[in-house]
Amino acid sequence: MKKIRLYVEEALSQNVSLALHPRQSHYIYNVMRLKKHDNIYLFNGKDGEWLGEVVNISSKSTKIIIKERTKQQQHEKNLYLYCALVKSGALSNIVRQATEMGVTCIQFISTERTVVKNINLSRAKLQAIEAAEQSGRTSIPQIFLPINFCELSDSQNKNFVLCDETGEGQPPNKVLKGKKNVAIIVGPEGGFSSCELDSANKFCQKLSLGKRILRVDTAVVAALTFTNWYS
Repeated sequence: MKKIRLYVEEALSQNVSLALHPRQSHYIYNVMRLKKHDNIYLFNGKDGEWLGEVVNISSKSTKIIIKERTKQQQHEKNLYLYCALVKSGALSNIVRQATEMGVTCIQFISTERTVVKNINLSRAKLQAIEAAEQSGRTSIPQIFLPINFCELSDSQNKNFVLCDETGEGQPPNKVLKGKKNVAIIVGPEGGFSSCELDSANKFCQKLSLGKRILRVDTAVVAALTFTNWYS
């Protein structure tokens, strides 16, 4: 049987019993076909991953008894993503992929060429939870409502790295090697304006992702892959 992992908000420890959210009960009962005495894995972003046993189950309510810890809480490095707002389909991909790749904070940004102006924050958080459940991660990234690009500055104790499609960026090994508290900035599909690029010069290093123009969600994956490799 496929390993089923669910995120819960309750504290987890041995012999604790807890009730799942009705949405989760529906999923494991009607979709995954779990039965009484089946195993399930739970995590809450603080206490690691725990093995639980299904005590009672229906499509609307499920009771779990916690048996033992199966994975310690992962201590993750700080990795920030500042990403221009995009349409909902690409935004969903970005949230899921960033979660899978270990981003600890996702901050969406509005730029001069951004068309979308806001996000469904609750939906984005659910998508991050689903990605963490499926990828084996024991934590959930923080996700924040959009801010304007001009609000970014070098006063935030982060190593800002801007993905530059103009050809002025440096190779990943020169920009990212040995860096801590990396904050990747990915712009909109129309690119950053010349004014925004000039402003970024004051607090960012510019990263090249190659000669081709990438979609925003593709650029996010490429930049995070390089960051995880070199930093």
